[in-house]
Amino acid sequence: MSRMRYMRVAAAAIVVFLALHQQLMRGASAQGGTCFDTLASQIKSDENLIYFSRALAETSLDDSLEGPGPYLVFAPDDAAFSNLRGSKAEDVLNLDLSKLVQYHIAGASAYERYLAMTPGSTIDIRTLCSDCNEVTIETLPSGKVLVNEGANVYEAVETCNGLLVLIDNVLSPSIGSVSNPPDKEEDIECSVDDPTCCDLPPPEFSCIQQKIWGKCDEAWMLMGNGNGGFCKYTCGRCGRGPSSGGND
Repeated sequence: MSRMRYMRVAAAAIVVFLALHQQLMRGASAQGGTCFDTLASQIKSDENLIYFSRALAETSLDDSLEGPGPYLVFAPDDAAFSNLRGSKAEDVLNLDLSKLVQYHIAGASAYERYLAMTPGSTIDIRTLCSDCNEVTIETLPSGKVLVNEGANVYEAVETCNGLLVLIDNVLSPSIGSVSNPPDKEEDIECSVDDPTCCDLPPPEFSCIQQKIWGKCDEAWMLMGNGNGGFCKYTCGRCGRGPSSGGND
């Protein structure tokens, strides 16, 4: 084989290897595995999301968006922050920053339900902010998507650990507006694709909070209350048993 032909074959092999490697990295499971095209990296690299990226870093939630998902993230662009005016600006500025950012992040159930939406449908989703009101998402017959009536979705980017939804307005939560009757049981989150894959709510805080805080593989979460582990769906444990470390 001539030197020129050898170099061409070697170059082609390198190109194929890099393409396969990139495909494997992007296709890593959102419930586990390692990937580089994460929500956090997408947000950090977007020059129109500087304010939101800084807010994530200030609240240390950027680290969570580097980990296993899937998450649904509503990211207001820089213009949305710059255009805050009047009473809404005061409401946002008076909010605890962590609450504001948490209100823009939701877990696996919201991710699946968002992807399953059809024109004319409306859903309400719970976010990481457990004491905030739900986020309402409406898909108009035209295909346009509105969030809380006032924010327009203009792009959605799929990553290896979730979906980044770019919006043109900051979502302002109502803190402490969640009030369920004492006799009403908490809604159980289940997978859209597998209705048998559900969350058993933990004794305190929500499943998405436990996941963000890295509690999914702790023994008490794996053991649950005797009827199965807590948060199996959100923690991505459906279809596999607890690890050997869960029975310590």
